[in-house]
Amino acid sequence: MPHSSRHFAHHREAVKAPHFHNEFLQSITRIVTYNPPVHTCSTGWSFSGLYSGPTSVAYLFYRISLLYPEITFKRQSYREWAEEYLKLGLQVRESPPDPKHCGIANELLASLALRSIMHNDADVAQRICAYEKTINGSSDGSNEWLYGRAGYLYLLRLCRSHFETQSGSGAVTAALTQAIERTIKRILDTPLPWTWHGKEYLGAAHGYIGIITQVVLSRTQNHSSGLEDLVEALLKMQYPSGNFPSSAQKEFSNHDDRLVQFCHGSPGFVISLSSIATYFPPDLQKKMGPAVENSRADVWNRGLLTKPPCLCHGIVGNALAFTQPDDDRFEKLLAYSTTELIEANAKADPPRGVDKGWLQDAGRDDAFVGLYTGEAGRAWVWALADKNMPRTCIGYNDI
Repeated sequence: MPHSSRHFAHHREAVKAPHFHNEFLQSITRIVTYNPPVHTCSTGWSFSGLYSGPTSVAYLFYRISLLYPEITFKRQSYREWAEEYLKLGLQVRESPPDPKHCGIANELLASLALRSIMHNDADVAQRICAYEKTINGSSDGSNEWLYGRAGYLYLLRLCRSHFETQSGSGAVTAALTQAIERTIKRILDTPLPWTWHGKEYLGAAHGYIGIITQVVLSRTQNHSSGLEDLVEALLKMQYPSGNFPSSAQKEFSNHDDRLVQFCHGSPGFVISLSSIATYFPPDLQKKMGPAVENSRADVWNRGLLTKPPCLCHGIVGNALAFTQPDDDRFEKLLAYSTTELIEANAKADPPRGVDKGWLQDAGRDDAFVGLYTGEAGRAWVWALADKNMPRTCIGYNDI
């Protein structure tokens, strides 16, 4: 498929600078309007942990409640909105996690993690730890972030980051740390290549860089030990364009130089490497620097995606590749995903750059509001911009 069908060019005319807080409010307004915290036949939810579904929306509202603690929205605090969406997941009986489905998209684990930190419930956190024996009981299953052990690491780390600040929580913090260490050992004991569904992926969602990032950010010491050679091998796979292949190739070619998005390609690599670089030796950091800058140039050139403007495979996720506070490419990319521009594109025929179907899907599919698939992720990025916070990807490298 030609590149032009996946992204569009920057407009020659100036794009109107976004008003960050207004865009944030419009995003969360669409969430509660089109997919309110109710569960009926006509407003059915899918349950995919922090990836999509009501628990993912609850996580968004919980996190923004920490950024806007005194603000109310439609007569409720953001924390109260988080509680309302969290309740929806509790109505569903979910299967216990297993080695093939234990990542951030696991509804039961995500729901338990969010309940434990919102309610300061150490017993619930201990339940998450109790699944470690099953998840790491064999070398089978997945190690990646979305469905595998790397995602389990994020959920454990999320809980640990909360309880290590609470008095009298030494036992649960120790249990979480032990589960983290055992999960890291299981991942690193898995012989290479690390595959998902039989394919050797490289990107953030299913591949090496996502696994490495969660391992490094979860360790309390010797963060990069044993991973240096693997990272160096990944850097050598970078295309001249600055992009990275979505999966390993037996022979180097540009055939796979197509996907420029968080889950596959340069945006996910930049977000990951920017988070973990300081944990690696100086000589490897020197190699990471040019690779990251080349990738950022690629995101700038091909990052205005025609797909819906979500975190996983859209413009707002790509904008997070511009992590430095003084890099105005962050704001310039976000300017292409404002409500005004998206609505104008949706009315146009043919649509100009942005997927015309995005607004037409409002209220029909809960992916429209999901954290990685829709409005909740957009709201997160608008909130970061509004509060001038570090440009992290919620559910990935923000903890």
